[in-house]
Amino acid sequence: MTSPTPTPPAGASGTPSASGSTAPAGASGSPSPVTAAPTTPPPGPLTPDALAALQSALSAEQAAVWAYGLVAAYARDQAAMVAEARSGHLLRRDATSARIVASGATAPEPAAAYQVSVAVTDPGSALMLAQDIETDAAAAWRVVIGSTDDAELRGFALSGLSDAAVRLAMWKQVVGTSPATVPFPGQS
Repeated sequence: MTSPTPTPPAGASGTPSASGSTAPAGASGSPSPVTAAPTTPPPGPLTPDALAALQSALSAEQAAVWAYGLVAAYARDQAAMVAEARSGHLLRRDATSARIVASGATAPEPAAAYQVSVAVTDPGSALMLAQDIETDAAAAWRVVIGSTDDAELRGFALSGLSDAAVRLAMWKQVVGTSPATVPFPGQS
């Protein structure tokens, strides 16, 4: 997925199951590898570099939530994984937005739609997009880590990076990519 660039609205925005209801996170029966994002952000101002990086990470999370709707429309065999991944990005998006607001800054609003790196036309291309979503999220969180010396903020960002790296490895396993992991997630 490329940087979140607004485009005209298109695509699905939910993760409906075969019954038409939204699949709950963890519906796959396996334990969730995604850690819950903290719900109580610490107050206080952020440095300009940390704020810019955090706003960029928020934009990546907003794009991920939207793009997983597109993945859900085509990767129906992985509906539970898609729902779980989207749920993780929703939690991270909300916690990041709250952090930015608590610092006294303005959290950017999500775009109506985003430009994606893969033309999604079938389940295979949808799974490629899922990998790109997680690669972009990991890269955004890696920048946050490098933008601050605040240990708590670095921990928050490391959690975002780790969650994205785990989801990326899971998607790579689904498509049979070897190796499923990379030494330094989020690094180009």
